Amino acid sequence: MKVRRILSVLAVGATLAGAATAQETTIRLAEADTFSYEDLVQLIAYQNTRDRGVGVEVISLKSDDITFQAVLNQQVDMGVGDSYEAIGNLDAPIRNIYQIRKLAYVPVVDKTVSSDWMGLDGKPFAVHSRGSGTEALAKVAERKNGIKFSQILYVPGSEVRLVAMQRGNIIATYLDLTTSKVLIDSDPDKFGVLPTGDQDASDSTLYADQSFLAAHPEAVQILLEELLKAAQATNADPSFPARERERLGLLPDMTAEEVAQITPYFEQAVGIGIFPTDGGGEAAAQADLEFLAEAGKIPAAEDKPLDAYWDFAPLAAAQEVVGADTK
Repeated sequence: MKVRRILSVLAVGATLAGAATAQETTIRLAEADTFSYEDLVQLIAYQNTRDRGVGVEVISLKSDDITFQAVLNQQVDMGVGDSYEAIGNLDAPIRNIYQIRKLAYVPVVDKTVSSDWMGLDGKPFAVHSRGSGTEALAKVAERKNGIKFSQILYVPGSEVRLVAMQRGNIIATYLDLTTSKVLIDSDPDKFGVLPTGDQDASDSTLYADQSFLAAHPEAVQILLEELLKAAQATNADPSFPARERERLGLLPDMTAEEVAQITPYFEQAVGIGIFPTDGGGEAAAQADLEFLAEAGKIPAAEDKPLDAYWDFAPLAAAQEVVGADTK
């Protein structure tokens, strides 16, 4: 289950950032979530970026919308989450530069209400938040199955939706890998999994203000190099995040039970290809635009070029150093 650990992460980041000299760049980064072991690929990359002399300050905000606004208003330099709809609507000077992870949500349902998508026609469906990947998935599910939910309920956090499912407060939702397994295992006679379909689009991307990208290309490249290295090492060996967490002192407040869940989670995640080894790039951008267009969240994918949403140059520079794959 996703565990709230942002204070521990920020404490480590603040200590290291304080040691930085005035000449060093500090990347201010916001994310619409708090951190758990599921985010270790990012956390490892952030720590290794700091160790290379680039400060990384991380804050947690309440939603993707607030995170995007913080980047747009230059309160922070980069954001992690969903940015496509806001970039398109506002014609904002912000671009995606890295695919953090692909969508990996499992549609779950109370089988006493329905055992398939058709049975959810006219029923409420819960998602994480407005603009989230789970909301887009729900809209795609409506279109593909020819149904219409009576209401979209916004319930932030997979673990919160897990408890709501168990209490009967919601009847269907998307959960992440860990919480979906917990739900099904808690009562396999009551809870079931619906067909997922293709989920090649991004769950979250790293995006940045274009003026920051232009002013700090070296710092941005170092961060992307470390993200690539961490993703490639995890895909090559899913036990890597657990070892690096211990070595780097990340998420120090985790219990022994939580620590034991790290490698099994990454084995499952690597098995279905959540963490791209090439940072996404043009293939990710194309998949995202097609997915979001199908979800009705942006105009048809061909209406705007890929570079209206992405700046591919920083990733290309990092790939020149690290390579685009472990192969």
